This record gives sequence, structure tokens and C-alpha cells, in this order.
Amino acid sequence: MRYFKLLLDDSNENDVVGHCDNTYGYEQYELSEGKYIQDWNKDITFVFNPSEGDRQTDYLANNLGWFIVSTRFKEVLCDLNEDGVQYLPVKVINSEDNTVLNNYYVANVINVVDAINLNHSDYSVINLDDEKIYSIKKYALNKNEIKMNHLFKLKGFEIPLFVSESVKELVTKNNIIGCDFLEVKVI
Repeated sequence: MRYFKLLLDDSNENDVVGHCDNTYGYEQYELSEGKYIQDWNKDITFVFNPSEGDRQTDYLANNLGWFIVSTRFKEVLCDLNEDGVQYLPVKVINSEDNTVLNNYYVANVINVVDAINLNHSDYSVINLDDEKIYSIKKYALNKNEIKMNHLFKLKGFEIPLFVSESVKELVTKNNIIGCDFLEVKVI
């Protein structure tokens, strides 16, 4: 099976971009850790200015870099019976007239797999104090470690999301907008 790094398609300048000023105590990168969130605050709100963009995407661009999906995208992902995703409701509001867009969710991806293959990846390392910081240009993954997950993060490299060919096909078939894909090497 082929795998892809899931990217936000930012090629349309008219896409909605949500801005959140109050995360109610949740840190920006807390949702990249692959941990289940217990006490989510349903009042977390993303505001957008329609004069800066009014095209509603299924993968919503936002200032926190969270994986925010529409109900449609959520349903497509649920069709895969992927257990390792928690859907946390958020509000998306038009700043001009206070209308609320269709339901959106932060898709908190809990699937974290130890599948990075650094021997076949293209990367550089920066030593900062006593810590090594990896900057990966091209990812390579170990097929046996993915274990048929369709949506996952990599252990130690939790910020990017990776999807299977099945997810890419469903996104295309269902006309889900806002996604782009970069194929990664699978060893």
C-alpha cells in the first residue's frame, strides 16, 4: 500500500482561515502528541473574516496548525473504521455577521507508530544544547510498523500526519477539499 504525508492545500487564496485567540488552557502543540483529551472545552472558537476568504474547506486552515475537519471529512474518515482518532467539536464563526459554519472538529489523531526509517529518509540534524533536532525533507516509512493504520503520526515526529492510499482515494472520491498529499517512500 502507498502512504502519503497529509498536507493542507493552500493554493486557493479564497479559503477560510480560522483564528483562535482562546484555547482555554490547551497548548498549541498539545494536540500533536497523540494523546486522548479528557476534558475538551466545546467553546473553543475559530473566527474568520470572509473578506479575507470565504471558501469553506473540509480541512480548515487555522492559526494553531490543528487538524480541523468538516463533518463531511469526519464521516469519510469514520468510514475507514479508524479507531485512533478522537473528534473534538469546535466553533467556526464568521466575524462579520456571527454566523456559525457547518460543524467542524479537531481530529485528534491518537495513532502514533514507530515507523520512521531514517536510513532512507532525507534529513538534517541540528544539535541544540543536548538535544538533536531533526529536519526531515523526505520521509521514508517502515511498512511493517504501520500495521494497516490509515491515519497516523510518527513516534518522535508527531507533527506531520500520514495517511494511507485508501484515505487519499476516499478524499478524492468524496470531493473533500483542502487536502494535498505528498507520497512518502515505504520500505
